[in-house]
Amino acid sequence: MTIEWFVPLGQARPLTMALHSLAAEVRTFHGCMGCSVSTDLASQGTVRYIEDWRTEDDLRGRLLPETFAHLATLIEDATDPPRVEFRLPSGTRGLNYVEEVQQAFALNARAAHSHR
Repeated sequence: MTIEWFVPLGQARPLTMALHSLAAEVRTFHGCMGCSVSTDLASQGTVRYIEDWRTEDDLRGRLLPETFAHLATLIEDATDPPRVEFRLPSGTRGLNYVEEVQQAFALNARAAHSHR
C-alpha cells in the first residue's frame, strides 16, 4: 500500500509525525513486512507512506475498520485527497479497494452472526 499526500510545507511535519507514530504500531501487526515514511520537500510537500504485507490476506486484515481508522482519518482530513495505491497480484487498485474489503467483512460478520 502506498499513499502520497501533496501538502503545503507547513503541514508536512505534523502529518509526517503522525505517520511515524502509526508506522511504529503497524510494524507489530501480523504479516507486516515493513512500513516507511518519507518526504520530498524540493518542489511540493510530498509525504509518502508505504506498508508492505506478506500476503493479500494480511493486507485485507489491515484494512478492517478497527485497524484502518487512524490512517482513514489522515486520508479524510487532507486538504487535497492523497493518491492511494494498492499493488495486488490481480493489478493495482485505489481507495475503493478499502471499501470493498470492509463491505465483504461486514457481510461475513452479519452472516456469521445470523447462523448463531
